Amino acid sequence: MHTGIHIWQRASVVVERLVIKINSKHVEVALGKNKLKLEYQANMLLKKILVIIGVLSLAWPSVYATQCMVAQDVPKTNYSQLLLAINEEQKFESILMVYQKSTEVDTLHQALQKLHVPKISITEQQAAFFYRGFHNVHILAILVLNSTLDFEVFRTLATTLDYMRQTKILTIAMKVQDKQHFKMQLLECCKSYNMTNVLLQFVCHERETECGLLHMLKPYPQYHWSLITQAEVQTNSQYYPQHWRNMQNKTLLTYTDQSQTRSFYFKDAQGELRINGYVARLILLFAERFNASLRMAYPLSVESPTHFDLILINMVRKNLLDLPMVMDAEYVGELWMNWTDAYDYDMALFMVPCAQVLSTREVYAILLNEYFLGCIIASTMLLSVLHSLIDYVFDDLWQPSRLLFSDRIFPGILGQSFAGRSSHSRSLRIVYVLLFIVGLYFNTKFSVNVSTFFTSPPYHKQLETTDDIKKSSLKLLLYETEADHLSVFTVNFVKSIITTNNYTYLRELRQNLNTTYGYVSTLGVWQMLNRQQQFYTYKTFC
Repeated sequence: MHTGIHIWQRASVVVERLVIKINSKHVEVALGKNKLKLEYQANMLLKKILVIIGVLSLAWPSVYATQCMVAQDVPKTNYSQLLLAINEEQKFESILMVYQKSTEVDTLHQALQKLHVPKISITEQQAAFFYRGFHNVHILAILVLNSTLDFEVFRTLATTLDYMRQTKILTIAMKVQDKQHFKMQLLECCKSYNMTNVLLQFVCHERETECGLLHMLKPYPQYHWSLITQAEVQTNSQYYPQHWRNMQNKTLLTYTDQSQTRSFYFKDAQGELRINGYVARLILLFAERFNASLRMAYPLSVESPTHFDLILINMVRKNLLDLPMVMDAEYVGELWMNWTDAYDYDMALFMVPCAQVLSTREVYAILLNEYFLGCIIASTMLLSVLHSLIDYVFDDLWQPSRLLFSDRIFPGILGQSFAGRSSHSRSLRIVYVLLFIVGLYFNTKFSVNVSTFFTSPPYHKQLETTDDIKKSSLKLLLYETEADHLSVFTVNFVKSIITTNNYTYLRELRQNLNTTYGYVSTLGVWQMLNRQQQFYTYKTFC
């Protein structure tokens, strides 16, 4: 602008000099010297003046526009004001900034220095890490893109945030030529990574129409951009509103399993499919409260329900469902950190049959155990040897066949009548007295045990620990994925576990309380089955 004023001043000086010359020529004309020649020269000078003035009038707007263009080439973006306004709306406790090394972010860094919060910058994909493992969820993520949408940079941001839907993201796009195409690409990326709180600002020039405006991502009912001004945001005082509180009647895909008390479905008297359970009711109420509609992603089958692990692995993990009616049984710490809150805490239990009454064969095995038979044999042999020695010493009677097993001793040991040899030996009489006492003891003990075991039969030992399961012959029947999840806890008795991929067969055995196997159940299912057993004479499972 100063250059233009200097040119105009020089032109004024030239014009003034020409006018003085013209006046001097007219004086000469007045004196009567060469009047015609002087008039011709005066006309020529006037034409030159007009030409110079025209050139200057054309050159001055060009010089002024050049100076304005230089001034307008500097982007007018007040990062400090924007960041402070976002922080006032809801305070963030850390800042994550992702950009390329070649991107100029000096102005942004200066604005960030005014905020006294921890700041982390990532410029390479290999530097991505699990952010929630070190910081809380109250963060502001800043994505800086240069001219085009860099998918690697965006993937780095998504990997670090690990699908935290409610994270506040500020996207700053610099030197973008085709803004519409850029916004469509960014929209698809946000949709694929489930990002719902995104602001987009183009670093532009004052002469551009979108300078100073913000593009707010609105995910419901469909992902789209909404152009807002700073004045509108300041009026509403919301840079990042909670869009999910009104889903604009968006259709959400859901699916449920057959887990009694949590979520289950059945057919009523009219043949209509009904859904119940406290988890299913929560999802239904959520959709009603926040203006959304639900639709099953796949048809439900009452005869062949889907195990909840298959729903988690094949549907939830692959992002095929919006709002599943199942609860996650994983115990991975990183996965739990991304959850907003825990709705219910449940536990897995091993259902094992209660201790059963001993069978008749098992009772006789206890009665005629090794100790009892050993005592019978030892007593018979000892008294037979003693009887044979007395016969040989006092009556000179030697019978080798009765040395270890005497037919006079064995019936007496069993408490039966026996025929003693007639003899005047007092030692032999003492042997018969001992035989009577031993026989009475064994007979009485056996009779009492028989009466006790058959009147009130004993029970097997109740399985209470994993060591008991390991030592018993009982097998635990588990679903394949359940066995994988519980493999850490079943190392000591892995040989007692068998698996099946037929969930319907497993459910029928468990619901009918089949004692052939033991099972794994949740606390809610066990409480239901335990209450069912209150009407039984004897409990089946413990």
